[in-house]
Amino acid sequence: MYDAIIVGGGHHGLTCATYLARAGKRVVVLERNPWLGGMTYSRETVSEAPGFVMNPCAVDLLFTNLEPSIVSELRLESFGLRQDSPEPWGAYVGPEGQSIGLWRSLDRTVDEIRRYSKRDAAKFAQLCEMWCDFWYVAAPYLMDHPTRPRAKTVAELGWRAVRKRRNLAPVARMLMASPHQLIESMFESEEVKSLLAIYASGSEAPLREPGSGAVLGVIMLHIGWGIKRPVGGMAEFTAALAACLRHHGGEARTDAAVEEILVRGGQATGVRLVNGEVLQSRQVIAAIDPVTLMSKLVDPAHVSEAVLDEVRNIRINGWGINNAKIDVALSERPKLLCDRPELWGSYMLIGDTKDYVDRALDTAMHGRIPSETPMWALMPSAFDRSQVPPGSAGDTMYLFCTAVPQTFADGSQWAQHRGSFADQAIQKVDEVAPGFAGAVTGSWVKSPAELRDMTHEGSYVVVDMSLNQMGPNRPTASLAGYRTPIPGLWHTGAGAHPMGGVHGWAGRTTARTVLKTL
Repeated sequence: MYDAIIVGGGHHGLTCATYLARAGKRVVVLERNPWLGGMTYSRETVSEAPGFVMNPCAVDLLFTNLEPSIVSELRLESFGLRQDSPEPWGAYVGPEGQSIGLWRSLDRTVDEIRRYSKRDAAKFAQLCEMWCDFWYVAAPYLMDHPTRPRAKTVAELGWRAVRKRRNLAPVARMLMASPHQLIESMFESEEVKSLLAIYASGSEAPLREPGSGAVLGVIMLHIGWGIKRPVGGMAEFTAALAACLRHHGGEARTDAAVEEILVRGGQATGVRLVNGEVLQSRQVIAAIDPVTLMSKLVDPAHVSEAVLDEVRNIRINGWGINNAKIDVALSERPKLLCDRPELWGSYMLIGDTKDYVDRALDTAMHGRIPSETPMWALMPSAFDRSQVPPGSAGDTMYLFCTAVPQTFADGSQWAQHRGSFADQAIQKVDEVAPGFAGAVTGSWVKSPAELRDMTHEGSYVVVDMSLNQMGPNRPTASLAGYRTPIPGLWHTGAGAHPMGGVHGWAGRTTARTVLKTL
């Protein structure tokens, strides 16, 4: 008999299990894949480039610089985790040699913007100050229980809100706005508009979608606190979590697909695996997407029709826009058109103009591959040579293409488009780095089809970040606060946390909540 079974070995599931094991509970993580990590894993995906380590989904720990982090609390560095902080962390790279580096230093970032517009530089500094105040105020809530924060968290929120009250009202209005509104009302230079539009295109929504202006605030979070990149690839972060879990007596099993979560007398009592094995536990914690949990792993006889209706209507890829990720192996490193080699390791935001991004999102929304290819491109091996074979002159590239169709209007499948789409994306990078296409030794496309094998409807954010699906009611009212309507059954992960992301906060808070029950 286990104290807790965690279904799903992504980083939130591993985090939850580790905190429970550290508290002396008997726990096991069950992962259906042959590897742990969920969307935080690494592998050699390009068959033509053995020894080149790729990160097919997440590449960075975007919020672990905010303390208290799971990295410091679980002492993950003592379990082998090493981290680097790329500088600059981001950049705009234009088709005519334009460039804007995004640094941890706001002054340095503003100086880069000033080359294109003094007015935009001042506006960007103002925007950064407002958003950093917002993140400073919101951080204690994001790390605590979304529907029942602790008294000390409420007090801390109040104290911080009083200190930063001048900027909270303007940010609240930005949260309700669209990226288009913010970009057009605040900035004048095409370079700054393009930078912000390409970044915002990663939200899987049109730039004119109200309530998605918050995506631009994440840029300011990176400037305020930076990002961390695991040395050796994202699998090293997962490996450290798994080692910490085992150190505290927890178990982690791969190739252990759960067929059903068992419910007896209205209480979750364990799981049955696909191979027929039954495991009993006092609590079951599902670190998977909410639709798969409530519609596939739980017998509908144990769920009310009202809850099932809520779950069926969770918005996922609601605009029909998704992302495709391309791993590229290079034989050598070309020269950027802007002649700034320090930008290779950053998130290089590539796309001609804001209108270019608008057209791409609109075409993808209508079920076609756009001729435009906005993307976030970075070279992990520029900072971390452990991701290429010893002595290699090659590099690894990560092309995150932000505007592709979820499904095709003509009924075709991604298998028919992978090769041509990879060529299209590679040619786009070649425009800002002449010689890039000629240096490619191989590529691998992770399309929405592969993502659907990982999470319902294949969304990186699991559940759309719309206003009604963020904050305390994420993903729905009946599943908010990491609970489910079934006693003993819990829900955690990016689809359960008020804002999602790679930080482990959902797993940590779920563990704290479950410990009170245990």
